[in-house]
Amino acid sequence: MHFTERLNKLIEDLGADTKTIAAFAGFDRSQLSRLRTGKLIPRPWSSTIEKLAAGLYLFSDNHNGLGQLCAIIGTSANAPAVEIKEGIRNWLFAGTEEEPGSPEPGRKSAGRPRKSRVRMKFFAERLDAAMNLAEISSIRLSKQIHVDASLISRYRSGVRTPEDNPRIVGRLSEILLDRIRRIGHMRELSELMRLPSEEIDNGSFSVWLFNQNELPDLAIPMAESLLASFDSFSEASGPKLPSPEDTALLEIPDTGQSVYYGTEGLRKAVLRFLHDAAAENAAELLLYSDEDQDWLTSDPVFLSHWAGLMSACVRNGTHIRIIHNIDRNLEEMNQAIKSWLPLYMSGMIESYYSRKQRDPRFTHTLFLRTGHACIESFRVIGSMQSIYHYHTEEPELQILASGFEAIMQSAKPLLVIDPPQLYTGNADAAVIQKELTIASMPENLVKEFNHPLLTKAWISARAALLRQLENHILNECIPLASDEDLFAGTVLTESIPGMDPLRYTPRQYAIHIENIVRLSEEYPNYRFYVLPEIPFPNMKLLITESKAQVIHAARPDLSFGFTHPLMCNAFLGYAETLMKQYQMDRNSLRHKLEGRFLQDQ
Repeated sequence: MHFTERLNKLIEDLGADTKTIAAFAGFDRSQLSRLRTGKLIPRPWSSTIEKLAAGLYLFSDNHNGLGQLCAIIGTSANAPAVEIKEGIRNWLFAGTEEEPGSPEPGRKSAGRPRKSRVRMKFFAERLDAAMNLAEISSIRLSKQIHVDASLISRYRSGVRTPEDNPRIVGRLSEILLDRIRRIGHMRELSELMRLPSEEIDNGSFSVWLFNQNELPDLAIPMAESLLASFDSFSEASGPKLPSPEDTALLEIPDTGQSVYYGTEGLRKAVLRFLHDAAAENAAELLLYSDEDQDWLTSDPVFLSHWAGLMSACVRNGTHIRIIHNIDRNLEEMNQAIKSWLPLYMSGMIESYYSRKQRDPRFTHTLFLRTGHACIESFRVIGSMQSIYHYHTEEPELQILASGFEAIMQSAKPLLVIDPPQLYTGNADAAVIQKELTIASMPENLVKEFNHPLLTKAWISARAALLRQLENHILNECIPLASDEDLFAGTVLTESIPGMDPLRYTPRQYAIHIENIVRLSEEYPNYRFYVLPEIPFPNMKLLITESKAQVIHAARPDLSFGFTHPLMCNAFLGYAETLMKQYQMDRNSLRHKLEGRFLQDQ
């Protein structure tokens, strides 16, 4: 068989297809099609074959077919990844004129192909290269753009990106390019960018640095931005909200007014509505609007007064139900959730989204306090100005209340506060957190810690893990502890409600790592990704296609669950991007973990 026949046979025997292998190899689908039809016959030592071998290997490893692949090409399944990939190369060209028996002239070994300028794929790699050329440290760069040095470190390692923050994007580009010019490293930058140095300016450098043409989905940086808001939130760090009394002294309009006009009118009506609700200790507020969120978020002064009155209602024990419209884009959803974040933290908000499609001709607003008042608007989209009616008569309020309940019939929870859930076993899941999971801890280590709450939590977590691995994949994305922290005794177990985390000894941590290696090899659906550092130190994430759960690391009792499809897709996209950067085959993972932690045991 020649190369084309062997490639087609291998893909078919693995149960793969062109689209899937192309994705794992980083090819355009048309390029792999040309290889499969014989229109393109690459050289054995070309970058094309390097990527193809890596794609076939990663597909097999991710689909639990590594043993089958190695049986076909005649390589041990326990061999290092580099040997298996070399085996793929040799098998594809066996018996052909291009059979790779020895390296080409100038190569040191068959397993070490000539280095080439590989096109950088991720922002982190480009940032690291640019910082090296600029000869600037994370600390110095962080001071110049006024952010924490740890954030630059996370940018550089690839667990975070600044795409959601235009200010940081602009400052990073400006500072790095200016320093590279002043130091005299434009020639090296020209080679990296593959652009003549005279054509490099702030615009072209920014496009190259942030790889803007390769961003697959703007939803990913938006999800990252929302997670950053949760991660950095604290009541102490939040803005000081005005009191209801301070708001009342500003512009609370005549309480007898029944009609308001335009955005300013809506704001005045809302201040009146919330002021009365706070002053009278309202039991419940019902809120729905499919209008653009600019009326709420575009005026910082109004937003502050709105937040102060909403906070006063929450402190009074007012229960709030809000229905979002499913047709809002993700940026609008992000803005709304960030604005409501301190209120969500109170636990007094029930957040829903309407599953019905938005009417393309009309917008509807309904802010209701049953039995007392309602702001209501129903207008044609595209009309110049909205009219908002302020209802206080009981017959009208009853009709409007029934309208809100009708909308609720087609609503589902958007963001709910619920206990942290274990793996359901109903879908593939990804976990992103700072500590090793209790579920992956071996029983002998649980017994050694000898803590009743840990034992109880482990029994539940372990059972959930095994259910998950029966039919669905579990991806755990976790950074490894440093030797400094291990020997300082500062590495903690996963937090459990009602229990202070325990501290690992280096030996205990190695026992846990050894069990992770065993799980990876015993259960094909268990995947472990070694992160260089944790992207969100104060958050644990549990993500599936239908739910994204955000758990506060220090307060595991505080947990938010997102079910809106746009939000879930954004979180899942972020997790998949992270896993793609740090994916590692099982053999390489075993060698990495054993070499790092188990040799001294």
